Amino acid sequence: MGDTTGIEWTDATWNPIVGCSLVSPGCTHCYAMGDAARRLDGNPKTPHYAGTTQQSKAGPVWTGKLAMASERTLMMPLRRAKPTMYFVNSMGDLFHEDCPDEWIDRVFAVMALCPQHTFQVLTKRAARMRAYFDDQYSRAEA
Repeated sequence: MGDTTGIEWTDATWNPIVGCSLVSPGCTHCYAMGDAARRLDGNPKTPHYAGTTQQSKAGPVWTGKLAMASERTLMMPLRRAKPTMYFVNSMGDLFHEDCPDEWIDRVFAVMALCPQHTFQVLTKRAARMRAYFDDQYSRAEA
C-alpha cells in the first residue's frame, strides 16, 4: 500500500522521488528532512536516500540531491485495488527545480492508471508546477 501514516488527512504515503533542498524559512522545520536523516539515508533497504541529507550545526539538512526510487516503488499504486488516498512525495518535492520532467511524467503516468486512488501532491514550488502543466497543455494542443 505504501507507507501507512498517522497523518489524519491521508491513508498512505508514496515516495517515487526523494530528496529536496531548502526553499523558504518554513523548510527549517521540515519533518521529512529529519526523518530521512534518522531512518532512511544510510539504510540498505532505502539506498535511493543515500546522500539526500547531511548534518549541520542545526541538525540534518537536505543536500539538494534527488533520486528516483525503485521501479517497484514507482509502480506500487498499481498493485493496490482498494481505493487509497496517497500523499505523493512526502519525502521530497515532486516539482523541485532539479527534478527532470521525465521523472514527473512517470509519476503522473502511474497516477493516471489508478483512477481508484486519490493522489495528493503538495509543493512549495508552485511556479515550477504551473510551468510543467502549461508545457503539458501546450504539447497536447500541438
